[in-house]
Amino acid sequence: MLGGLIEANVQGRPEKRRDFDTLKARVGIKVEDIEEAVTLDFRGGRLLVSNGLKRDRRITIRTDADTVMMLSNLAIGPFGMPVYFDTVGRGIVGKLVTGGLKIDGMLANLATLNQVTRVFSVR
Repeated sequence: MLGGLIEANVQGRPEKRRDFDTLKARVGIKVEDIEEAVTLDFRGGRLLVSNGLKRDRRITIRTDADTVMMLSNLAIGPFGMPVYFDTVGRGIVGKLVTGGLKIDGMLANLATLNQVTRVFSVR
């Protein structure tokens, strides 16, 4: 499902395509309420999606299914930065503050996280 979402986001959107074509990172997503996990291995214009959390991830996102959907609806603003002051953005920040969203590797890989967010967002 996530691979299809990313593919649809990248097609016909030059700004997302540029991010996708330059993104080289392994990102894990653990959806805790449904006990599912996936690894997205971005390889500069290619994406390998694997079940489970593979080793050597730069970023690991741990949250529930509703928050994963919120992340895909996060608006992208000026300079390609995620927008955290609208309703969806405030919800994401709230989840981070309360522990409902955990992003391992966030601070050390902030540029990569922003790039992944731009590719992942449908907005």
